[in-house]
This record gives sequence, C-alpha cells and structure tokens, in this order.
Amino acid sequence: MNERLTCVLCPIGCLIETVRRGDDLEVRGNECPKGVDFAVQEILHPKRNLSASVPLKGTASRMVSVRLSQSVPRDLIFPILDAIAVLRPEAPVRRGQILIADVLGSGADVVATRTIKP
Repeated sequence: MNERLTCVLCPIGCLIETVRRGDDLEVRGNECPKGVDFAVQEILHPKRNLSASVPLKGTASRMVSVRLSQSVPRDLIFPILDAIAVLRPEAPVRRGQILIADVLGSGADVVATRTIKP
C-alpha cells in the first residue's frame, strides 16, 4: 500500500511517499529525519487535536472555547466531540480550567481557553 503525505513538522513541507509491507513502513522523500517520524505516526498511529466552543450557563457570554490538552487517536475525535457537545459549564470559567478530565479515557483533558466571568 502506497500513500503520499505532506510533512508538516518543519517549514520545508516535504512530499513523502510511504510503502507499507506488513508491519514494515518504508519512507521516501523526506529531507530531514522529522519526516520519517511524521510518516510513521501518521500512517501507523494517526493522532489529532481539536478545539470547539460550548454554551455557558450563568453569564451574558454565550460560549467558551475549549481544546484538548494533547493529541488523541484520530478514531476518538467524533466520540470526544459528542462528549463535548453535552458540556454546559457554569460561569465563572477560568482559562486553563479542566472541564472534562481524561475524556473517554484518552489521556487528554478538555480545557477552557479563556476566562469568562459571571
């Protein structure tokens, strides 16, 4: 199986081609060692980070933005978004406050990205 990726770990943006043979992954086209690490993670263990906004209770501000504290496996993105969708924190909320700890056992916390006063 061959896949092409554009590496995003440095400003060069190498076009990387991968060839997968069983458990082995051959990586070509990278101009620095970061490209190999990027390709291996992206093909074998893809992860993503996400941000969203959630409604607030108890304030004139209607929403607060949230993000994950770390990247999570790509297949958990939509289940985590479902968990975030039911979140209704009450003001005040402070920047950095954990709103959902270890969401879905992923190891990532859902964190407020700004302070909202009541």
